Amino acid sequence: MDTSDPRLISYSLLAVVVVAGTWAIRHMMARFSAEAAERNKPGADVQAALARGDVAHAARLASDGGDHEQAARLFERLGRLGDAARSYRQAKNIDRAADLFEQAKEYAAAAVCYKRLGNASAQLRMLQAGKDWAGAAELAEQTNDLALAADLYQRTGQHDKAIALLRKLGKPQAAAKLQAGLLEAQQHWAQAAEQWQVAAEWQRALACVEKAGDVTGSAAILVRLGRVEEAAERYAAAGAHGEAAQLFESIGLYRKAALNHQRVSNVERAIHCLTLEGDKLTVVKLRTALGQTDEALRVALSVDPSEAAYVEITTMAAHLAVDKGDKALAGRTFAALLQAPLPEAERAAHGRQALELLLEVNDAMRARQVFDKLLPLAQPASDLALFLRSTEPKLPSPTPPSSRPPPQRPKNEAGTPGLRRDAAAETAAAVAEYTLDDFGEGDEGQWPNGVPPSLASRYGGLDRLGQGGNGVVYKATDKLLGRQVVLKFMLEGSMPTDMQRKYFLREVKLAAQLNHPNVVHIYDMGESEGVLWYAMEFVAGKSLTSYLQFGCPVEDAKWVCSILDQFAAALDCAHQAGLVHRDIKPDNVLVANDGAVKLLDFGLARVRDEGFGELSVLAGTPYYMAPEQLDGSAVDHRADLYALGVVVFRMFTGYLPFSEGNVFVAHAVEPVPDPRKLNPKLDERAVRIVNKAMAKKPKDRYATAKELAEDVRAMCGLGK
Repeated sequence: MDTSDPRLISYSLLAVVVVAGTWAIRHMMARFSAEAAERNKPGADVQAALARGDVAHAARLASDGGDHEQAARLFERLGRLGDAARSYRQAKNIDRAADLFEQAKEYAAAAVCYKRLGNASAQLRMLQAGKDWAGAAELAEQTNDLALAADLYQRTGQHDKAIALLRKLGKPQAAAKLQAGLLEAQQHWAQAAEQWQVAAEWQRALACVEKAGDVTGSAAILVRLGRVEEAAERYAAAGAHGEAAQLFESIGLYRKAALNHQRVSNVERAIHCLTLEGDKLTVVKLRTALGQTDEALRVALSVDPSEAAYVEITTMAAHLAVDKGDKALAGRTFAALLQAPLPEAERAAHGRQALELLLEVNDAMRARQVFDKLLPLAQPASDLALFLRSTEPKLPSPTPPSSRPPPQRPKNEAGTPGLRRDAAAETAAAVAEYTLDDFGEGDEGQWPNGVPPSLASRYGGLDRLGQGGNGVVYKATDKLLGRQVVLKFMLEGSMPTDMQRKYFLREVKLAAQLNHPNVVHIYDMGESEGVLWYAMEFVAGKSLTSYLQFGCPVEDAKWVCSILDQFAAALDCAHQAGLVHRDIKPDNVLVANDGAVKLLDFGLARVRDEGFGELSVLAGTPYYMAPEQLDGSAVDHRADLYALGVVVFRMFTGYLPFSEGNVFVAHAVEPVPDPRKLNPKLDERAVRIVNKAMAKKPKDRYATAKELAEDVRAMCGLGK
């Protein structure tokens, strides 16, 4: 090859230049690629931004670059907790995300995170914080937090769900209150009233039943509110006379009670109420109309001359005695009317009837006394004068001066025959003399009808104190020992069988063995001429009932504790002696004028003596009777403790725990009412005391009366 060829040289130089240029270009490109690769290295721009102090830009770059963990940390560094939480969530760090969402108050997002974590309680908290009541309610129900769910459903207006949950929770009153409000808003008054009653919101219930026009319903609620008389009037207006009668009777409005008893043909109960009212005239009329002549006559003969209806009742008694064929009694009764405040003609007519009857039964002595009283009333030549003239030969001679003279008819201020201003006293003497058996001289003539004359030599100066369901009570003087006593005579028919008479005598004898300062002491007892009786200590004072005003709790804690301490001591003494009272009630507790408590009337008690072998009879007062006294179960001293619990409830509240409807069933099955609803001043201790004392099962009650009294004392802050 010719190296001197210019073309060859040119081509060679060109090749060198091309090669060199290609190498240079490749080198430059490699350098540029390396620099670009260095520039595009991960995090470089973030680091660059951080180097410049631009944390926010760095955070965005990290987020855009998919480094969510770094982005989250940078956002957290900036205090942008929501952005940080979202970055953590993208980085799958749910726990941290939830925490930051909560701090950022993004509660819905936090709730979602807690849900993913399975933390239901935190999720529920977030839903509530975010006021997502519907979601929170559903979650609360799912997690069995029913109380919270019910509250939350109420917030969302889902009341049906709330009511259902409250009932499921065993909160019927809260459920009823919610439902009542809804029904009231819809003007469904009757249904609303029912729910208000379940909720024990009695005033609201009353307002609704009145709007519904339910008179008997309003009456029942008024009883709950303690407005018993108003309730009774409403029952009567609605024709519910049986319910009205019971309520009137419970508050001592006996005449109204009797009227309503009659309207439902409950005549016996009406008579009982009229007896308590003291309306003997109506009682006698009703007994007569029923053909109960003996009972009508017994009531009629018990009338006092000072009573307004004395003349009418005594006249009826005389005619009843005639109808019965008891001419002797009829004669003596007509004779009593000789001293009654009547026109002379009427008195003369009664006296003539008395004289005729007494002559028929050959009661010459009494006939002579009547004859002597009739003489001043006989006008000359009158029919009465002629009658007396024809009758006198049949009579004994006038009473000699040495004997007790018959009562002389007084003169009025004009000197003519008439009644003195103290006619009532004279009439009373006439009743004693003419309506009863002749007991001889002195005090014997003052014995009331039915009292055995064999006791007249021992007891005198009788003063009738009252009459109960099974006996008549008198204050008297024991002439032998010179002291005042109380005599109780059992009414005819109250102890009808020989077994019960024996039972009564035995129990009074055992009661007489009690020797305790808080038990009325029994001095003597027996059976005379078919009349059961006993004499006991006279206590100047009043019954506990007198101190228990209806609807008013006893406010004096010291007085309550003093009464209960003594009451309990008396009961415990009896129980230790094996004696069960069986009729514990305020009427059988006397509070003496000096404050001493005296328990009385063990006449209905039953001895805990299996060897006695006689069946007990239902005894007691329904408002105070223990469940076992009503169903025939065995009765022991714990029945008395139940009754004591009723007394305590009444002292705490001013009301009886059960006084409406079927009281027997209420004592047997209904829970004891909360005394705090009747007396808001009471606390939980009062509830515990009455619930324990009035437990349905005897084993759940107090063991002794003293324990109950001590709990009351502790509640009042008066511990011994």
